[in-house]
Amino acid sequence: ADLMGVNSPAADAENIALIASFFQRVGLTPNDVVILVNNRRLMDAQLQAAGITGDQKPGVLRWIDRRDKLSSTDWELYGVEIGLTPSQITALKTTLGDQGLWQQSEALVGMFAAAQALGISPYLRFDPGIVRGLDYYTDTVFEAQEVRGDIRRAILGGGRYDNLVADVGGEPLPGVGYAMGDVVITLILEGKGLIPADVGKYPAQVLVTVFDQLRLPASLAFASLLRQSGINTNLYPEAAKLPKQFKYADRLGIRLAVVIGPDEAAQDLVTIKDLADGSQVTLPIEQAPVAINGML
Repeated sequence: ADLMGVNSPAADAENIALIASFFQRVGLTPNDVVILVNNRRLMDAQLQAAGITGDQKPGVLRWIDRRDKLSSTDWELYGVEIGLTPSQITALKTTLGDQGLWQQSEALVGMFAAAQALGISPYLRFDPGIVRGLDYYTDTVFEAQEVRGDIRRAILGGGRYDNLVADVGGEPLPGVGYAMGDVVITLILEGKGLIPADVGKYPAQVLVTVFDQLRLPASLAFASLLRQSGINTNLYPEAAKLPKQFKYADRLGIRLAVVIGPDEAAQDLVTIKDLADGSQVTLPIEQAPVAINGML
């Protein structure tokens, strides 16, 4: 959380702004995704007004959370199963349909005002059905969903949990956090053509291998030399058979592998292997950075 330790409507808006900023950076507009917001204290008051208190409340929150996951008939039957009366179900359905309910929450009024000032209002919408079924949420809760499309799962979900750190044995500390589904966001970005062709390409262009433990210092020094020359370089983390190291480089899309074996080390040479075509060349160390730049 950006403003961990602060509980205020502005802090909640600032944290949600980080999510909106992420969507902007990856090219998702308010026409593509929406961040649905609610407040657990507001909903607690609504539950209490419907006669739902104490041990019954967590189950009812989970029931509300499942509203979009079940058919209307199954959802109401599930409500009866957890002990809701017909009048309570009717009252809660009215609450869940009240799009102006947020105006009864001082926290939400302040949060939406701060969101307007931050310029993220187009991404936000109040939704009384967003409650997050977990017990530890205390105030603002939110979920991001695709506006249109076949994916009905939340992209991410979270909220404020001011008691959680203390509940697990720490000092009292307000906080806001969320979890994002990597599969869901990937499917949405793929569906909208927003994943660059080179995404996932490993940034290193060269792998410096480690021939054996004795040659590790030489490999470390040469990797540093390449980095100082502006070449993105990875160093294999341990001494291992060279074919294994070459496979590692190939799996990451690294084109060149550098070998400093006993013969090379004795003469201040390095061998540069092109993993794309299998060719290799042996050069003095001081010439290698320029040669590697040329090969790349």
